[in-house]
Amino acid sequence: MINHSIEELLGYSNNAKIMMEVFGGSSNVILTDNPEFTQEDFSKIFPVFVISDEEDGGVPVAVYNLFKAMADKSIKFDRFHSNWKYLMCLFIAHFLVLYIRTQQGDPGSQSALSGSLPFGVASSKSVDGLSISYDFLGATEDFSGYGTWKLTTYGQQLITLTKIYGHAGIWVNGR
Repeated sequence: MINHSIEELLGYSNNAKIMMEVFGGSSNVILTDNPEFTQEDFSKIFPVFVISDEEDGGVPVAVYNLFKAMADKSIKFDRFHSNWKYLMCLFIAHFLVLYIRTQQGDPGSQSALSGSLPFGVASSKSVDGLSISYDFLGATEDFSGYGTWKLTTYGQQLITLTKIYGHAGIWVNGR
């Protein structure tokens, strides 16, 4: 894993560091490290996800570790305190569901998918074309601009809870 210093991220001058120290609170950037978060922490909250390198249809450990590293950089303990662990789990679960969706036909992943997809009220049906339409009752209208986060119930919960705090997780494209 590559770690970048604040100078590398903001520029090689003292001005960038001074600006972060002076205006850190208003910048919505938290530079502290999170406490340790383990696979066991995740599995206690969401046991439906099987994370294993065995041939049992679970999510590979390397995939879990990738999403955990992303969550660790985006969801900061110093912002979310007592809810941090749950928000880390939501972040990871959201991306695991998106990953599992790409693994069509994997019978082990079906139980993790069953409760993760957004749902609404059936608003119309047709018989011959086997079509059904759902009305989400405007539930996802508030998630405009949140990209794939609105595609899973985990992502929707993460959006809602981080909005309560007034700051969503930060996504920074690095080098």
